Amino acid sequence: MTNFGTALLGAAMIVIGSIKTWLHMGSIPLLSLPTCNGETLNIALSDASVFERAHCWGCYMLAAGLIVASLAAYDRFAKRRSVAS
Repeated sequence: MTNFGTALLGAAMIVIGSIKTWLHMGSIPLLSLPTCNGETLNIALSDASVFERAHCWGCYMLAAGLIVASLAAYDRFAKRRSVAS
């Protein structure tokens, strides 16, 4: 993959991860878990901290996107330095 493609992939991962985290944080503060008996167990998340509520795959996607984009930027500047010297 080219350097531009890697940077574009990182930017897309950042946007997708940010949107998922934002939607997850704004969701209903009630976790509904189905049990083996066919009943539903409702857990209120209103007392949960921000870090507990933000725990979803969006956080990991955002972090991975930041890493991919920063590595693409580092690679681009490293190539510029090697050409200049």
